[in-house]
Order: sequence, then C-alpha cells, then structure tokens
Amino acid sequence: MKKMASLIPLCFLILIVGCESFMKKDYKKPSQPDISSGETGPEKSSNEAISPPKRSGYLASGSTVKVDTGEGDKKISILEQFEQTRAALVSAKAKIASLEKELVNNKKIKAALETELEETKKQQLDAAQQIVIENERLNKQLNESREPYEKKIKKLTLELTKAQIEETKAKQELIGLKIEQLTEKKKLKTQDSQ
Repeated sequence: MKKMASLIPLCFLILIVGCESFMKKDYKKPSQPDISSGETGPEKSSNEAISPPKRSGYLASGSTVKVDTGEGDKKISILEQFEQTRAALVSAKAKIASLEKELVNNKKIKAALETELEETKKQQLDAAQQIVIENERLNKQLNESREPYEKKIKKLTLELTKAQIEETKAKQELIGLKIEQLTEKKKLKTQDSQ
C-alpha cells in the first residue's frame, strides 16, 4: 500500500510532463499548405507557409486599428502602444521605488547625522563647561596658594625696608661720627699749632 501511495505522484508527474511535451510538438510543427488543392491563396506569401499556425479569434493577428506615430511608414498598433506604455510604467514604478528607497535611506542617514551632530554639540558644550569649571578651580587654587607667598613677600619687603632705613641711620651716624672725629682732629691741630 505504501509503495502504491509513493507511485501515484510519480505517475501523475509523468502524465503532466508527457502532455506538455506532446502539446509543444504540435505548436513547433510549421503549417504546410494543402498539397491536395495544389494552389496557394493570392494573399499568402512563402513566409506565412513556414510560420507556426495562427491562432483564431478576435485580434489574433493584431489590432484592427493602426495609429500613425509620425515616424513615416512605421505604424504601431494600439496594443503595441499599450504594451510599450505598460513597460514604461513598470520601469517608471521601479525607478520611483528605487528613488523612494534611496530617499528613505538618505532620511535615515540625515537623521543619524543630525543625532550625531547634536551629541557632538552636547559633548563640546559639556567639555567647555568642564574647562570653565576647571579654570575657575585652578584660579581659586592659584590665588589661595599665592596669598601666603604675597603675605611673606610683603613681610620681607617691610623687613627689607626697615633694614634699609636702619642701614641709612647707621650710615648717617657713622658719617656724623666721622665728622666729629674730623672736627676734633682739626681742633687738636689748631690747639697744637697755637
């Protein structure tokens, strides 16, 4: 039973393939004129005798209306124009779809770049604020560290000034003593000479 069940699809497949190949053979055979009549129609040419059989039905041989497109002897049927227009429409739709995808991608890229730009600006602003805060801290620290030295410098300057004043006083006293010695020597000389 299982073998039969597996053979049924195989048989069905062979049947379909066989029918298709049989139908293809019929269409590939060129139609030959009727030899028994011995004559060909006046409107049939030698090319039509070799071509595949024509289908029957309305518009089987093309449109009954021909449109002049202004290209001289070239006449295009409405069906051909319709097919060309349909092909152009499909091509235009494909281009539109491609451009829309590209536009979406460009919008995504633009949004990503804008987000990155905003983040960069925010980072730069944060960095600038950090630099300002750090500068203020360093200035305060510098002023705090400079203050004791400035006090020492003022104290030393004051001491130096006092020392210079004392030195000047000492020089003045020394000069005064020298003057006194010189005057005493002169007095002694004058007294000795008298």
